[in-house]
Amino acid sequence: MQEEKKQKVVYDPLIEIINYYAGKKSDTAKSKAPVSSSVEDRLKNRIIDGEKQGLEDDLKLALERYKPLDIINSILLGGMKVVGELFGKGEMQLPFVLQSAEVMKVAVAYLEPLMEKAGSTQKGTMVLATVKGDVHDIGKNLVDIILTNNGYKVINLGIKCPVDVMLHAVEEHKADAIGMSGLLVKSTMIMKENLEVMAERDLKIPVLLGGAALTRRYVEEDLRAVYDAPLFYCEDAFSGLRVMENLMSGDKGEMKTAEDVLALPAATVQETIKRIRIVRHQWNKALEYISDEEFEKSKTFGNWSVRDFIAHFIEWEYILIARLRHAVNNELSKLKQFSDEETDHTNTEAVKKYKSYPRMELIDLWNEAQSGLIQQITSLLPEHFAILIGQGTVSDMIAESSFAHEYVHLHKVQAWIIENQKLDKTKVPRVKRRSKVAINVDIPQAPFFGSKIIDSVSLNDIYPYINEIALFRGQWQFTRGKMSVAEYEAFVKEKVQPVFEQWKFRSVSENLLIPKIVYGYYPCQSDGDDLILYQDDQKTEKMRFTFPRQSEGNYYCISDFFASNDSGRMDVFGCMLVTVGLQASEFSAKLFEANNYSDYLYFHGLSVETAEALAEYWHRQIRSELGFSHDDNQEIKKLFQQKYRGSRYSFGYPACPYLEDQAKLFELLEPERIGVSLTEEFHLVPEQSTSAIIVHHPEAKYFNIK
Repeated sequence: MQEEKKQKVVYDPLIEIINYYAGKKSDTAKSKAPVSSSVEDRLKNRIIDGEKQGLEDDLKLALERYKPLDIINSILLGGMKVVGELFGKGEMQLPFVLQSAEVMKVAVAYLEPLMEKAGSTQKGTMVLATVKGDVHDIGKNLVDIILTNNGYKVINLGIKCPVDVMLHAVEEHKADAIGMSGLLVKSTMIMKENLEVMAERDLKIPVLLGGAALTRRYVEEDLRAVYDAPLFYCEDAFSGLRVMENLMSGDKGEMKTAEDVLALPAATVQETIKRIRIVRHQWNKALEYISDEEFEKSKTFGNWSVRDFIAHFIEWEYILIARLRHAVNNELSKLKQFSDEETDHTNTEAVKKYKSYPRMELIDLWNEAQSGLIQQITSLLPEHFAILIGQGTVSDMIAESSFAHEYVHLHKVQAWIIENQKLDKTKVPRVKRRSKVAINVDIPQAPFFGSKIIDSVSLNDIYPYINEIALFRGQWQFTRGKMSVAEYEAFVKEKVQPVFEQWKFRSVSENLLIPKIVYGYYPCQSDGDDLILYQDDQKTEKMRFTFPRQSEGNYYCISDFFASNDSGRMDVFGCMLVTVGLQASEFSAKLFEANNYSDYLYFHGLSVETAEALAEYWHRQIRSELGFSHDDNQEIKKLFQQKYRGSRYSFGYPACPYLEDQAKLFELLEPERIGVSLTEEFHLVPEQSTSAIIVHHPEAKYFNIK
């Protein structure tokens, strides 16, 4: 992950399943079926509970009555279907889903050698890949896990996959569909290019698309316009499974584009809850791309911030809960209709009420409100949906105050994210006005000019800098759901922390994570929007960066934080690139290939967050070398909120959105020396790496270019 994204709770596209769980399933849960129950029930529940102990004995017993293929198709897949349903309803956490998949894999491996040659567990074949230029694979691999353990054959082509490789695999394996995945906004553009190539060749194979930056509207409106064949937006791994089930049953229907069902009321309790969860899932994905500063920044959307949106969502969900109680109790006279003035007042008060809540606590409150709303909706009967309230029904009321309401604001946020990340140097207007940042700040003395390699950092020194919220809630998906704060903290202490400690120890003892750093300092001066880096003689230009400037507000531009070339002063530019090594990616791949799915999730998440921690740790060392680390907040958690002097910015993110400038950083630092390379789309390999430029100016903080 790139540095500037460190404060966000980041999770990959197809693994953040709709606001995960309302309850929790213990990893030591016993089978729901008693010992005396039928072997069919025991096997099914072993899948659901992720319980391997005694599996082989039950399989042997089942083989006395069933053929191996029948056990798989009629019993074991039935268990996986229940897992999918629990997952979709938010009642099972991701690590426990992966435990179920592990049990399924073990059972199938035991049964397949006993099957007749004509037998097959495969219901269909998908070619699956992360698109060209994108190095993120955990989401794609989780799709592989879900499909494979539900009876499908998956041809997993890995990361950075060109469309011609996908099409060759389709022909070779006679595949029934293609699945394209990608984390990045750029990946959505690559998907469009791939579909254009397929359209030119008059191909009609169904295509499933998934990714954190992907939206249903973009798929239905932009991508459907270029590919005249079945095309599906998959918000999570299980929706990909549902699409494949429909395709293989003969339903090759295409996505509706005439109307967006998420903007309409729903006719049943089940439809209503599904829409609520889908919209929240899309919000979760959008929030990945919102930094803490942008989350709180007022007037980002008119007079509103993202924080304001969520504050008033919470308030209206609680109002809706009360109104639904009146509807259920047939107290229609208490169903107050809000005037525009009263609505504005309610929104204003909601924003004030939640202004001081930290970001994650506010999102927890939002999840809590949603859980309460779903519980209330569950109590509704079919006839309740027909109750008229003013000019609408209870169904209308729910839509207007929950999912349809949130969906309207979601589109504003999604459009802002895409436009922000699609910034083109040639299209950004050059604003002549300079910001008012101080120009007379002290310039620190660089300890050296040029670059250095550091490969002697201990993992135990880095671990304290891991953002546990990002790891536990984001990467590993242990979220709070219905639990109180105290219950969640106890759950983390009892269940999650031991996993964390285990993997930290194993990573050290087995050399699974090997920290390496290349960093450097260069003399520099600003020239308008440009930042000029000089050779050691401090006269000859070495290279220059051109940074965009805000067109309104503070008119910030990164170059403003450095002394100008007419000031008579020479400034210092710092930069760094850190990694925990290619072996981290290789070990993740081995866990996946060995069907150790939960370990795969745990280690992959730890490796990504350790790279982020290494960046945080080394930035602190740089501040120490420059002589102002005494300004740091002494609490490490506060460092995640930029409680230190200066800032570090990563290319591709709000303040310096031109990802191609990574190539200049590579020219300066030569990170190939520590095993890091750059893709043709300017992303770092291995994935567990991050880069940044270092700005010492006290006023330098994250900001956005619009």
